[in-house]
Amino acid sequence: MVRLPTFHAAVALVLAACLACPPARALVTFNDGKEHIYVTGTATVAIDSNIRARAGGGGDTIYSAGLLAEYTRRAGLIGVNGSVGLDLSRFVEHRDENFLNPRLTLEFDKATGRTTGAINLSAARENRADPAANLRAQSWNYATGVNFKYPVIERYSFAGNLGYTSRVYDAQTGLSDLRTYVAGADLLYALSSERDLLAGYRYRYSETSTLTAFDDHSFTAGVTGRIIPHLNGSVRAGYQVRRPHGATTEGDYRGLTAAGAVIWSATKKFSLTGQLSRDVSVTANNLSVDTFSGGLDAQYVVSGRLSLFATIGGGESRYLGLAANQRRDRFFTWGGGVNYTILPQLKATLAYHYFQNNSTSSLSDYEQNLTTLALSSRW
Repeated sequence: MVRLPTFHAAVALVLAACLACPPARALVTFNDGKEHIYVTGTATVAIDSNIRARAGGGGDTIYSAGLLAEYTRRAGLIGVNGSVGLDLSRFVEHRDENFLNPRLTLEFDKATGRTTGAINLSAARENRADPAANLRAQSWNYATGVNFKYPVIERYSFAGNLGYTSRVYDAQTGLSDLRTYVAGADLLYALSSERDLLAGYRYRYSETSTLTAFDDHSFTAGVTGRIIPHLNGSVRAGYQVRRPHGATTEGDYRGLTAAGAVIWSATKKFSLTGQLSRDVSVTANNLSVDTFSGGLDAQYVVSGRLSLFATIGGGESRYLGLAANQRRDRFFTWGGGVNYTILPQLKATLAYHYFQNNSTSSLSDYEQNLTTLALSSRW
């Protein structure tokens, strides 16, 4: 869900890193420059006032390190992107939360020819605070997907996707594992060389380890590309129908759904990125939640070595079914920071983020202050 405090921090850090880090020279290049290996190391210290995303969740200082090796191949019809990484974190006071998590990704993509698309696979072990369940939990996350685009005639094209995700929690957490299957299709009409109109359908089937399941049908329409002058991105909205199955007290859900991400490049140095989302999802404690959220990120490049970023966002989550006890959360977040290039292969990021959750559940009524200092080097 978009409202996780770690999500806003991650979005801002990634956007800032993109501004601060020009393409690095590969550590290893072979096959006449068609294959590359990159290695990235990171070191982070974080001061988190609420490590469990709940009232009285407790704070801590967290030291983290990461190592990521990436492989890219651009030879022939099919491109290859792969990575393997390892993330280590040590908590000063809550040492039972220490973790060492591996992650890997693999992608095969076809970017030329009449039919384009990609096949993606990923696996990662994750330790994070879950604001719906109000605790930290370890899980294994698996995902695989296929997406493609095919031009039917001059102005019409067809795009489709198939996907599977799985989140498997450690047994002692008592949380529900979740498996999700997705199939979607879009028909696109080229209104101009820079703008497409689209109409789409998505089917999503979710099932939990506690014998509940959900069918979701979404019908949407929207626009992608240059929405208006200087504003690029993709926006879509429509209607969603959700039917539960199995051991649940929930009834059918019908309502609006939306998703959008746009960027406004005001100048060569300043840009704004906006996100909007409304969707129904299943939480780790086996509840359905209708979440509406939005955010705005700003980036400003001061010089070739220095850039600034800021973020603000908020929204509302409405938990469904008798078991949710009419829980409703309203959340707000803001933050900002600075990137600085110390050396061509060494970047530093200092960031602060504030998150406040006002909830009808006393345990979920909390705030969080997070300050991070990160160093990264890519070769």
